[in-house]
Amino acid sequence: MDETGIWGGAILAGVLLAVFAVLAVRSRRRVGNPDKAGGPGALLSGLIGEAISLDLVPESGGEPLARCVPLELGPRGLTCELLDCAAPEAVHAGRSVMGFFAPITFEGRKVNAFDTEILSVESVLEPPRILLSAPTQFRSIPRRRHSRKRVSDPRFVRLRLWRADIASSTLYFPEASPDIWINAYDGRHGEENAVSDISAGGVALEIRAALVPTGLAPGAAVVLKCSLFQFRDKQFNPYWYAGVVRAITTPTENVRRIAVAFSHVGAPHQLAPQGLVWTALELVPPLPETTGAES
Repeated sequence: MDETGIWGGAILAGVLLAVFAVLAVRSRRRVGNPDKAGGPGALLSGLIGEAISLDLVPESGGEPLARCVPLELGPRGLTCELLDCAAPEAVHAGRSVMGFFAPITFEGRKVNAFDTEILSVESVLEPPRILLSAPTQFRSIPRRRHSRKRVSDPRFVRLRLWRADIASSTLYFPEASPDIWINAYDGRHGEENAVSDISAGGVALEIRAALVPTGLAPGAAVVLKCSLFQFRDKQFNPYWYAGVVRAITTPTENVRRIAVAFSHVGAPHQLAPQGLVWTALELVPPLPETTGAES
């Protein structure tokens, strides 16, 4: 594979590490230099300016209660727009939480979290807003290598899946009809399927049993196109992956849960036989410190 293909794959992998929340998955980026620009206030202003999302996690740890984007730092605290809320009953005034964000250099070290308190929740607004107490200290807290993001709003993630092996498939994927599609606004059963959670290492789908293609079983090779809504750009951006079905379970009689582990990242290339140039994930070099990284 030529150098262009490898670096093209690296860029896609780096972006996906960050955006898969919504979601979907945002790209990690350096937020100015808080060391030289005023400390905590500058760091928070950088998060606001770059529209970097926050995961609100119980102070004891665990899965995120909600995800939000900071909008304004004022005398009352940090005002954020709620993107999704996994446990509405647990997100209330007086609740102590930790806010996690993509790692940033602050005072000579990497930080990715702060302690805060929910001061108020304005759920009647559209979109809802949440007010957090302004943090004064930041910490570095390890999180799982591939942080799993629960997808609570299907509008922000669209997905197409082909039961195909990139080693032998003759499909030209950008123009081929998928075996499974997920799109909340699609009229061809796409709205009946869902992405339940997603990470940089794989994805879990919930598919209506009748729509699962014949032959899709653990060990099957697949190709996926994940289109994630970028709040900053207000558009869906596509990311291509090849992988392997790890498990298929039956949460209910009519639903199949399909877990896929990613193995390769694809970079679009019109002249490639499959329309994509593939790079194994373990061969994707790290991105420069100024361009992106993990979430």
